[in-house]
Amino acid sequence: MFFSFRIDPRVRHTVWSVLIGSTFNALSTYSFNQTQIQRYMCVRTTRGAAQALFINAVGSAFILISTFFIGILIYAYYADCDPYSAKYISAIDQIFPYFVMEVLSSIPGLPGIFLACIFSGSLSTISSGLNSLAAVIIEDVYKGLLRRQLNDEQQGYISKIFSIILGIVVMVLTYVVSHMGPILNASTSLFGALQGPIMGVFFLGFFFPRANRRGGLVGFISGVALPMWIFIGSQITRNQRTSERLSLSTVNCILSINETIRTFPTPQYVKSNPLLNFYSISYMWYSPIAVSTVIIVGLLVSYLTQHRLQRENELTVMKPFLPQN
Repeated sequence: MFFSFRIDPRVRHTVWSVLIGSTFNALSTYSFNQTQIQRYMCVRTTRGAAQALFINAVGSAFILISTFFIGILIYAYYADCDPYSAKYISAIDQIFPYFVMEVLSSIPGLPGIFLACIFSGSLSTISSGLNSLAAVIIEDVYKGLLRRQLNDEQQGYISKIFSIILGIVVMVLTYVVSHMGPILNASTSLFGALQGPIMGVFFLGFFFPRANRRGGLVGFISGVALPMWIFIGSQITRNQRTSERLSLSTVNCILSINETIRTFPTPQYVKSNPLLNFYSISYMWYSPIAVSTVIIVGLLVSYLTQHRLQRENELTVMKPFLPQN
């Protein structure tokens, strides 16, 4: 990845896909994400929010750099005995916990601390997300669209109900995502496909004054539909695409008797999907694709509907002065 400057969007990790895709994902997270905005609003001053964001940037950089070195360390340790190829683990996401239990389990308490960190990080993210979703449903749907009035006690009670319902939905989605390959790929793909259009709508309103509400709505729907189409297609054609991995070996692995004498089924021919190259686009490009789609479609629809909306606005302004039948 560090030395790959290929512009082919089907290559999962290149300098361009990581640089551009990560920039869009980070900008979407820290600028247009509901959970982050709620955190900013909890700080008393704008200066305090900026300081908190700077501290978060330093901590995130440290975590990313540590993750890079951990990945290099694990790769070097398992270069001659890949647990995934040797069927010691059933999913590539399990290699880090497997490494901790194999190498560091002799240290008392360390596996427990590792497990506690995983659960605490997951629960903190999920709790803030559920709180944000409940707040959006109450403010924008229940009180906005339905025009219902609630006092503080009723709002707190209903928010708890929505949090429970959304928690159940999250657990069901967790089971679904577990069948979508590596969790990082699936989560980043879904995040880019769903959060990218929201950022695209903001960009459309910020930088293009001629954009109107119809352009924003159609652009948003198109921005969700296109990357979700790619994502669903990539899941359907997952077995038809080749995946390049770093060279690993199992020469130093101790394989069980069942593993050494197992037979492989006869490979069956699978008809290649004509859109296979389209579905092979790297998940790092989903967010830029979503933003670009919203802006392009939004501007096009805004241009085609600007005269009609202008006419409707003129009639709305002139309505009080027109003769009534």
